[in-house]
Formats: sequence, C-alpha cells, structure tokens
Amino acid sequence: MAKKASRVVDVRAAVDAASGPLQEAAGTLAGMEVTLRNMVRATVERKHVTIQYPEQRKPYSRRFRGVHVLTLRDDGRLKCTACYLCETVCPAQCITIEAMDVEDPTVEKAPSVYEIDLSRCIFCGFCVEACPEEALIMSREYDLSATSREPERLTYGISALTQRPEIAAYGAGFRPHMDYPLVESYLPSAVPGPDGRAKAKK
Repeated sequence: MAKKASRVVDVRAAVDAASGPLQEAAGTLAGMEVTLRNMVRATVERKHVTIQYPEQRKPYSRRFRGVHVLTLRDDGRLKCTACYLCETVCPAQCITIEAMDVEDPTVEKAPSVYEIDLSRCIFCGFCVEACPEEALIMSREYDLSATSREPERLTYGISALTQRPEIAAYGAGFRPHMDYPLVESYLPSAVPGPDGRAKAKK
C-alpha cells in the first residue's frame, strides 16, 4: 500500500500577517493600561497596593500554614503524647521525637525531645492533620530566615515551639478543627492569665 504524502502547512504567511509595529506594541500598551488604572485608583481612593514592610504586615488567613506551635494543657504540660504519628507522616522527614515515661497514670508517654528542622520542612500540614490530640498546630508566622546554613539555626525544639514571642504576634494558623476552640490548651501571648502565665485569645 502506497504511503500517502502528508500535507505541508506553511505558517510563515500567518506569522508575517500577525506581526507588525501595532501588534507588537499591543502587549506593552495593555500592561501600561493596567499600571495606570491601578495608579489612578490608588491615588483617588487612597488605597495603596504595596505595604511598608516590615513596619506594616499583611494579615493572613487563619488557615495559613506557618511555623509550628506545640500546644499545652491547662496545667502547663505538653499535650503531645509522643505517639510518633507526625514524625511518621512527615514527607520531608524533618521531625525528631524521643519519648519518655511520666509519673501521671493518665498519660502514657511524653516527648523528652521534639525537634522540627524548618530548613527541610515544606509546611504541608500533614503533621498537624495526623495529630490525634491537636498538640501540634501551625501559626501565621511567615518571615522565617537565617544568616547561616547551620541546621541548628532553623531547628526548633520544645522551648522554641511553645514560648517564642512570634506566636502571640502572628496568632494561630492552620489546624484540623477550625470550628472549635483549642480545648485544654493555650498559646503564649502578652496578656497574662489568672495564674500569671500568658494566655492567648481563642
């Protein structure tokens, strides 16, 4: 069976017809229109698109996935029971937990070491969703930086995950049950509670 010759389509004529000084300037003019429209609107409405960072901060959603927070019980102990679910489900393998026995018969275990290497973390929220105690949530803290490549600079332990001042400044972020308050837990803030400890608004 003879092979059928394929039809050759010459697109050079169409390209030449579509190109020209006016067509090439259309994209530039469209971009200038957007810029001028927003500039006039910002001047008239006194509503500027840019903010003066870091003096001004952009408010983010309560579902924002920022730096992690370990929540505490009313008596100040960690809610974490060292079940290793967050460490197991972490796709970046950036969570390290070491368990220890506690004297309280109602609590089987507690973490003696809980570390998150934020230089490897992808902020996916899987660890928060896997936690059965809501012991780990995420904050709205987003400006995380370091001046060194040393992993210790961005490895947060128990103290940094529970009592850093940024928790109160940015507030709580993503957690699985957004419709319910943080039961038996608190986040440190500038407002001291009745026992002298700082408690956050729910």
